[in-house]
Amino acid sequence: MKIELTDIHSGECETVLETNMVTDALAEIFRPLGHAKSTSKLLSSYPPYYQNLLGGLLLFDTAIPEEADNFFPPATAKLVGCGAYGDQNNTLGTARGGYNQNESEFNINNRFVKYVYDFTTSQANGTIASVCLTHKNGGYTSYGSSDAEFTTSYPMSLTICDGYLQYVNTAQTGANTNDKYTSLTLGVTENLFVIDRATDAAYYFRINTSTSISIIKRKAYLKSVSLLENPYYEKPFIEEIVLPTLPTAMATNYFAFNFDTANNTLYIFSSSASKISPNGSILITAIAFDTWTITQTPLVNTTSVNLISSGTRYGYVHQGYVYLKYESSPYDIYKFELGNSANVVKLALVGVTSMTGSPQIGINGRVYFENAGSNSTYYSLLIANESTNEISKPENKRICGSSYLYSFTPVLNEPLLYFVSYGSLSTIGFVMLTNYLATINNLTEPVVKTADKTMKITYIIQEQ
Repeated sequence: MKIELTDIHSGECETVLETNMVTDALAEIFRPLGHAKSTSKLLSSYPPYYQNLLGGLLLFDTAIPEEADNFFPPATAKLVGCGAYGDQNNTLGTARGGYNQNESEFNINNRFVKYVYDFTTSQANGTIASVCLTHKNGGYTSYGSSDAEFTTSYPMSLTICDGYLQYVNTAQTGANTNDKYTSLTLGVTENLFVIDRATDAAYYFRINTSTSISIIKRKAYLKSVSLLENPYYEKPFIEEIVLPTLPTAMATNYFAFNFDTANNTLYIFSSSASKISPNGSILITAIAFDTWTITQTPLVNTTSVNLISSGTRYGYVHQGYVYLKYESSPYDIYKFELGNSANVVKLALVGVTSMTGSPQIGINGRVYFENAGSNSTYYSLLIANESTNEISKPENKRICGSSYLYSFTPVLNEPLLYFVSYGSLSTIGFVMLTNYLATINNLTEPVVKTADKTMKITYIIQEQ
């Protein structure tokens, strides 16, 4: 990888040469997922692979741990610049540069691809410490920027199957299931919260009473299928685990939940009212996956405003912090430390006027909020950063397509994979996030790009 910084006044060019490491992201993309992964998509939707799967560029201001299973940067790594294969930046946003069609090269005889991106004096200014390749869609400012402009063409996920496997449709699971989109019925509704390839199971929880929760396992059909069963119409019951009686009874009026992949823990919010007034409180029940150990923590609203506590996605826990929303426009997000309600901060809106949407995914200190409506005008994707306490937007306007408010169920220990459903009836199936790190290239010494310099980045991938 080569960086060339050219001073527009003196013509002096500073050149930096580095070599990269390749992560396991591409191996994960091509790894089979039982009969859930569609071969036709691998063969028809993904190619040309070099243009799509490696066609995005990400520049960060902080070195990123060079580990094969490190697919996402930490929240402390700020996006400085980016690029997308074959595309120029015709927006007012200053993070993304332009693809250099003339100097880029695909050489099938010598088995290499050369990607070249140009940045003007106004683009990608700041400290550059790490340069990474990603999916083309990930190259559209996918980690947020202060002046990014939404585009509808490049969602932040890649559909990998036809969506026929159902984990939320009541008629096709044998259970009264829920996908966080609709309300739940005490003692009846099973809430899908994680899918595990290793045990070939989809995991649900059911709130039986104010002091009783069950974990239900149903067959996921990712590893095996019986000749006596129909995977499309059946999700056979495997096991019910009745958890110990809760130390503190939950309010049964309003529930929300999420599964945090940072520590493989299910969090259930319970509230007696549709809003949390100042000095009011809710209860958060944490259930550790595998051990099913229960920890309950009250959260007191130590702010001076009312916070929303209705709808099954009103709260989100990620990496020890709780995210709750102000009840009125601009719907500010408040971040509380779990177990220490006095430690609370209102996240700043950067290049954003209103915090629309619901929390969907939490990765390495970033929580992604997605909003959807009857048409693309209402789509919005916003990113809350735990490290900077800011909310910004990418150019990607959504995680998934269409006009529904989707729910994203993680796949255990597989950070690229999510199962997408909506309305307790329908599914898109499995998707993979497209802002992964396919390569990680930390500079020996960071370089600083300023407004008096242009920059050219040349990145060569050689097939061995």
